[in-house]
Amino acid sequence: MNLSSGHDVAKTERFAPYDCVLLRGLPGSGKSTLAALMGVAHGFLHLEADQHFTVKGVYRFDPARVADAHAVVARDTLAALQAGRRVVVANTHVRLWEMAAVVGAARLAERSICFVECQGAWPNVHGVIEPVIASMRQRWEPLPNEFSEVNFVFHEAHAR
Repeated sequence: MNLSSGHDVAKTERFAPYDCVLLRGLPGSGKSTLAALMGVAHGFLHLEADQHFTVKGVYRFDPARVADAHAVVARDTLAALQAGRRVVVANTHVRLWEMAAVVGAARLAERSICFVECQGAWPNVHGVIEPVIASMRQRWEPLPNEFSEVNFVFHEAHAR
């Protein structure tokens, strides 16, 4: 996806009216790329837990800090929404409880939210190995029906 392409920007128009866009998907599904595009094309603040594992430009995952990273994302989401900003949150959100704090932030701030399930086929930038991705795929929980009107699927395949 080219962040400056009008064609790619057009793909985001259906999500642009919402105040909070929650992206979910397995590693390599295009979440970070789509979040960056939402920021460039529509002015969304891009937040994700993985941002907290980058030290001096190098990604260093630390499982002991996962809960803290997600808490910071939820806190920053609430603060941004309360300040009138629009936010795109890109995390795997495999289990429903993993997105509860962001959903709660949008509800507390009384801002609109939509869910985008990314299903692209990109190389994952963090080197998550296939057995881990397979385990995540097995634990995947679909959104409840109450979100069906604000649930979108985004399928972007990477040209290999």
